[in-house]
Amino acid sequence: MPKFILTIIDGCRPDGLAQANTPHLDSLWQNGAYSWQAQSVMPSISLPCHTSMFRSITPQKHGIHDNLYMPSAAQFPSILEVAAHGGLHNAFFASWEELRDLARPGSLETGYYRHYQPGRDNDSIVMNMAIPYVVSEQPDFMVIYLGDVDMTGHAYGWMSPEYIANIEANDKNVGDLLRALDEHHLRDQYTLMVISDHGGHEHTHGTNAPEDMTIIWMLNGPHIKQGHAVASPISLLDTAPTIAHALGLQRPDKWDGQPITEAFLA
Repeated sequence: MPKFILTIIDGCRPDGLAQANTPHLDSLWQNGAYSWQAQSVMPSISLPCHTSMFRSITPQKHGIHDNLYMPSAAQFPSILEVAAHGGLHNAFFASWEELRDLARPGSLETGYYRHYQPGRDNDSIVMNMAIPYVVSEQPDFMVIYLGDVDMTGHAYGWMSPEYIANIEANDKNVGDLLRALDEHHLRDQYTLMVISDHGGHEHTHGTNAPEDMTIIWMLNGPHIKQGHAVASPISLLDTAPTIAHALGLQRPDKWDGQPITEAFLA
């Protein structure tokens, strides 16, 4: 049965990833499918972006335009709800509590939220909780959200030395995850996606500038093409349909995005 891990690095720009020393993330995209031209949604703000990512509709439809949840989003099914309806075991580990509304109650077998604290390595705490869970429970669909890169961008500036260092710290976190999957012979069971929700410029984001709108996108796994630069356009709205495709779930009619089938082996 296929399984999927989605890792989200909030606020990570492709050129920031290129500048950082990231051997583990590099191994994923170099041995998988990737794009450095994938696009976020407007406004390019975290909660609207994540809602579009999980519900496959624009902010204009789901009604969330800042980091405050709006009940209007619930009329559109989340990939977590679709997976739960399909009988899958879902888990969500995050360093930002506002993401708790990305699915209806009952969609998660396990949810862990560690609210962000400035000056703390929030993402390593989250990853160190997520890894033992993956190994012991082997969920069908796992989400790991890492938010320190975004918060560092706000504090020190996008593309600052501190921002680049935080990307490198998250590469270590991803490396720890990959090592655990390898050691417990789980790597071949999981398709891995690593993406960001938006980029950023100076100390902020939210505009339609390329620095804010262009996101990282990589897919790796036993059914994914290796070393393949995806030519077709990719939107944040395509995230949930691509995950559904990988897990063999039916795409809801209310979703606007489409699966990026070009990334998959025939």
